[in-house]
Amino acid sequence: MTYNVQNLFDAYVSGTEYPEFTPEQGWSTEQYKERLRRTARAITQEHGLIPDIVVLQEIENEQVVEDLLREHLGKRGFQWYAVSHDRETAIQTGIISRFPITAVRLHGVINQRSLLEATFHIEGEEIVLFALHGKSNLGGVEESEDKRLATAKALASLSENLLKTNPALPIIIAGDFNQSADTFKRNNCDYQTALVPYDVMESEAYRKAGSLIVRGSPSTQDWYTWWLDREFLLKAKAQGSYWYDGVWETFDQILLSPAFFDNRGVEFKSGQVGASDYLCDAKGRPQRWDIKNGTGVSDHLPVYVELAFY
Repeated sequence: MTYNVQNLFDAYVSGTEYPEFTPEQGWSTEQYKERLRRTARAITQEHGLIPDIVVLQEIENEQVVEDLLREHLGKRGFQWYAVSHDRETAIQTGIISRFPITAVRLHGVINQRSLLEATFHIEGEEIVLFALHGKSNLGGVEESEDKRLATAKALASLSENLLKTNPALPIIIAGDFNQSADTFKRNNCDYQTALVPYDVMESEAYRKAGSLIVRGSPSTQDWYTWWLDREFLLKAKAQGSYWYDGVWETFDQILLSPAFFDNRGVEFKSGQVGASDYLCDAKGRPQRWDIKNGTGVSDHLPVYVELAFY
């Protein structure tokens, strides 16, 4: 699962938090505990299955993850975690897991949030996960694209190096890209984006320039996203994970390497977006957390894939 939990700050003042999350503005220990409770419910109680691995965005620090596990998720089997430590930023990226994390690496991206890499060994299979939180569209979509592209280029380089050594390695890229799978087409292909659908002209040139090439069907070299897979999109409980300016966006992605479709080891089974009544408003859109009246959960919906071992 990948889940942007919308500014989950702890109850302590460290100097980097957003102004509204300070005692002077009314933020309290009680509110923090309530947010932990709601976040835990969103992860474990609103779906048919409890996820085994969760990528989190917009957590303040490692303390938040430790509190989330100690107070709620530890009893559900979550014992392992990793958190980024980017300086001079208010929010971090994290991973929590019910499987042991056997290795962790943090990869810096110039002027962007770090990429968090975790390795798992599950049922004899090595799986590598890259967790990310891409640059927001603040300041303009096109104007901020170079920053999301920098993150994509780093991911492309890291995964390419791993696949050179082991072409059959299962690699997952998960997180909030702040970009939909079809943004490139919706922007009339006017400029290079971090994610580029495989069926556009010059897709190979964009691949060489650092974009992640995505598609909704198995491939020998592209990244699979179920958001572009008609079979699963038709079954999805919502047409996106983030609602903005009257449009559903598929910002929250779980990209899978070709190894998940080679009929051996770990394989892709299905994809879904969590859109229960608890997580959505009366119109079926994310019920965002409102700090003023203490209602809601998050402005994003959790997205998940089910994998099976053969």
